[in-house]
Amino acid sequence: MVLSKISYVELYVFNAFQTAVFYSRAFGFDIIGYGDSTTGLNGKISYILKSKNIKLVITSSADPDSPVLQHVLTHDDGVKDVVFVTKDVKFLFQKSIEHGAIPILEPTELNDGTQKIIKATIRAFGGTTHSFVEEYLSNDCLPFYKPIDIPNTCCKTYLEGIDHVAIAVPAGTLYEWQEFYKTIFGFHVFYSENIYLGKSGMNSVVLANEAENIKFVFVEPVSGEDKSQLENYIRYNNQSAGVQHLAFLSKNIINDVELFKSNGINFLDVPDSYYCVSKQDFFDALEIKLSRIKELNILVDSEGHDSYIMQIFTKPLQNRPTFFIEIIQREKASGFGSGNIKALYNAVQDLHTKIG
Repeated sequence: MVLSKISYVELYVFNAFQTAVFYSRAFGFDIIGYGDSTTGLNGKISYILKSKNIKLVITSSADPDSPVLQHVLTHDDGVKDVVFVTKDVKFLFQKSIEHGAIPILEPTELNDGTQKIIKATIRAFGGTTHSFVEEYLSNDCLPFYKPIDIPNTCCKTYLEGIDHVAIAVPAGTLYEWQEFYKTIFGFHVFYSENIYLGKSGMNSVVLANEAENIKFVFVEPVSGEDKSQLENYIRYNNQSAGVQHLAFLSKNIINDVELFKSNGINFLDVPDSYYCVSKQDFFDALEIKLSRIKELNILVDSEGHDSYIMQIFTKPLQNRPTFFIEIIQREKASGFGSGNIKALYNAVQDLHTKIG
């Protein structure tokens, strides 16, 4: 097994403190670590956040000439690095380079006397990177971070992991990235679907590692009479591919959505036509109140008589209409819901049409 799990996702932002507090107060993350020049981090300020098996590192620049600041100016707040755990960083790094990956950081030991990792980094899509780490940690903190304990006391959530990472890539490059992840990381095609809705559309493929606990959803635009929302994403992301959203897995999406709404999070609107009468028997069988699901704008798609997924998507969380968060609950279901994908595409398309 080349990759065992996602260790953490690092976001580059304008203001690390404000963003860390936002994710804590809005989504219920605990703030567990802090780093800056006093702890051994040069040119940046960074916080570590955690919710069950989700770990985020929120980083901003402390130096006007820092590449962190340049990345944010180019792309706005968003995901910079998706970090994987592996048993052999040197092997994976060398394999990546042999297959054409661009190196950013050669295998390096990071050791502050308490915490230790071996880390290497390669360039991925757009301005995004992937790091590989071997972890020798005594707690959830990282080398050169100071453990802090700022638990989220305002809300209890049921978030428990990262279900998938969704990436928007320019038209015509989907297959290229599919082969990149298959060759270097040993990913396989888990699911694929192409959507054409008359005036625009998209092609998509889901790639997964051997254990299928890491899933990357790649989507590319298909142009039509209207400009695709994905074309708009790439334009606002400085003509670059990037992470469109992170999907947080929840054990109780209704509770979490109600909570996040009360914390000020805005979610995408879903057309009333989505909640058609023909779905009523399905909702009744699951003892789900259709009126509540409709009121919260949660999407529900069946994979069988007792298996289904429930999903909802925030509106963009920063200045540009790019990065957002998905909340997803799975009940005996592993797929991505064809009906929900179409509904999501329509909802985001409507949002981008209004933005222009």
